[in-house]
Amino acid sequence: MAKDTIIITDADGGLGSSVTSALLKAGYMLRASAMHEEAVERLKSSYPEHYGNALTAVIADLGTEEGVKALLEGIPQPSGLVHLAGGYKPGNAVSDYSNDDFSFLMNLNARPTFLLLKHLMPSLKALGKGSIVTIGAKPALHPVAANAVYTASKSAVIALTMAAAEEGRPFNVRANCIIPAALQTPGNLSWASKEQFETFTPLQDIADTILFLMSDEGRGITGTTIPMYHKIAT
Repeated sequence: MAKDTIIITDADGGLGSSVTSALLKAGYMLRASAMHEEAVERLKSSYPEHYGNALTAVIADLGTEEGVKALLEGIPQPSGLVHLAGGYKPGNAVSDYSNDDFSFLMNLNARPTFLLLKHLMPSLKALGKGSIVTIGAKPALHPVAANAVYTASKSAVIALTMAAAEEGRPFNVRANCIIPAALQTPGNLSWASKEQFETFTPLQDIADTILFLMSDEGRGITGTTIPMYHKIAT
């Protein structure tokens, strides 16, 4: 069983719950970020046999250096990052977004990715191995007229991940970005029709892919964007 420690964000979220379960089952040690105490309590109740041992959580604002440092504190040699946290704000034309909307989405998606990579990459390079997986979004690869600023924020996630892959390549540090269109999360189930929901990507498919990328079996894969659109056409 693996005993590497992985940093995971949004571990209690719709996708995070499936990924956390898969990683714990595979034997990884997890340090999870939590937005508030309620998120910590969800993790404790969801994984009572693991919490406090294989799974620990820290309340951290990932949009600040202090928060990211607090998340990484006390872990001598983390060996990977699964960055699931992010968010969406609907928009239409570029002119429909306010400056505050732009700041909100960049702070939600791009800034945490930058700060996590900034503070984690030196440790992974010193360790001489590691795997990073981030989550992009389909519009970042296939831009449309709507959602321009959201697209830009997720494009930044992809660009930062690809740059980390090149920086880490000489040190056996890998970085890849999974690109979903829509996921079969409880939140999406609340608004999508049954027919729509069936076209969305199953959470277990994402979890299985992340597990592969974090494992030794995925050691030959770095610097890739992995579209996972399921039944949604490009």
